[in-house]
Amino acid sequence: MKNRESTKHRHRLAVASSCQGQRLDRFLTDALPGVSRKQIKRALDRGAVFLNDCVEKRAGRPLQGGERIDLTVEIAPPVPREFSLPIIYRDDDVLAVAKPPGLPVHANVAGAVNALDLVRQLIGSDLDPILLHRLDADTTGVLLFALNRASNRSLCRQFSERRVEKTYLALVQGCPAKPFEVRDHLRPNVRGKTVKVLSGGQPAWTSVNPLSCHNGVALVAARPHTGRTHQIRAHLAGCGHPLLGDTLYGGPAHLETLEGPVACPRHMLHAAVLVITHPRTGRPLTLQAPLPADFSLLLSGAGLNPPDYANLGL
Repeated sequence: MKNRESTKHRHRLAVASSCQGQRLDRFLTDALPGVSRKQIKRALDRGAVFLNDCVEKRAGRPLQGGERIDLTVEIAPPVPREFSLPIIYRDDDVLAVAKPPGLPVHANVAGAVNALDLVRQLIGSDLDPILLHRLDADTTGVLLFALNRASNRSLCRQFSERRVEKTYLALVQGCPAKPFEVRDHLRPNVRGKTVKVLSGGQPAWTSVNPLSCHNGVALVAARPHTGRTHQIRAHLAGCGHPLLGDTLYGGPAHLETLEGPVACPRHMLHAAVLVITHPRTGRPLTLQAPLPADFSLLLSGAGLNPPDYANLGL
């Protein structure tokens, strides 16, 4: 097997006076988007972080403000993975596929496998698919593409006018007693997290319907009426019902079952149903993606029945 060589990324940073008292490792992870705390720790351990030209290995070193930091971070290339993209629907205007977990929709690292490139391979070089919306890498479900300019204009208008109905299924901690809505303002924060704000954010609106609950775990249907980053994840966590596996928002990393704890490999969010108006016929088109295997396994482990897609209550 060919060795996977890491690439070295060099950075020079100036510490603002407002950062006085902040830990060195926290400052570096906040200042370097896409670089993990683990990568920062490795750089510190191997003496690749210099504070005012002196090697610094203490992750918790408090900063004074005004320092200069030079560091070299080693980033390994992504491990190649094979993904399949089952086709849900295809005609001359529209393509819908079922996105698996772990697959980004766009290339986030040079050479990384992504959904857009896989769709290009799937449909051939004579067409140029246009991605119409986004899903987080670990979110599964319906992913929609336009196959020509006319359908792209029509579908983009539907998304911008909020005429596309999107219904997600989620496994969450706790048991919501009744349907509820969340309306607030959200904005992206440091470390990739979306937070609620009183001003300066974008309006966000989500409807949630509990479908079933057992032993402190619930299956819910969620409909985002707006499309903010991490909207469903942030809204459910803010109501005390974080997604299983969503450790970024306080969700549990394991599901407790009668046979013992079962690891949640990702956040349990699935784009189950997408309803559009077909750009050529003008008729409603309902697109559905079946539950992926890991979601079904945790659903069963929680003692919950599979959902009835025709009766999601939204």
